[in-house]
Amino acid sequence: MSSKGKGGAAPGPAQGQPGKSKVQEVQQQVEEVQGIMQKNIENLVKNVDNLSELEGKTDEMRNGSLQFKKGATSLKRKMWWRNLKLQIAIALVVILIIAVIVIAIVVPIVNKANN
Repeated sequence: MSSKGKGGAAPGPAQGQPGKSKVQEVQQQVEEVQGIMQKNIENLVKNVDNLSELEGKTDEMRNGSLQFKKGATSLKRKMWWRNLKLQIAIALVVILIIAVIVIAIVVPIVNKANN
């Protein structure tokens, strides 16, 4: 019995110690991997949130750019009409001045010719 007890008892704890350290080592690696995976999942959630924010901002910018384009087109037309009206007014003033000058020159000549 003593040889059995020594033989059975001695190898058991000796084999158990390396087994426990191996189990502890594997358990520690599993915990490290779990920690890394949790961080990765947190980063993934943050990235999804950031992506959602970027999509929202993109939609806002797209809508803003469409409003800007409509406003710019409207303003362009308005300024074109204003410019056309101004050019017409200037042309009428120039024609009026030329007409006054021509009349001022022609009337005395016609008066002299009639006298």
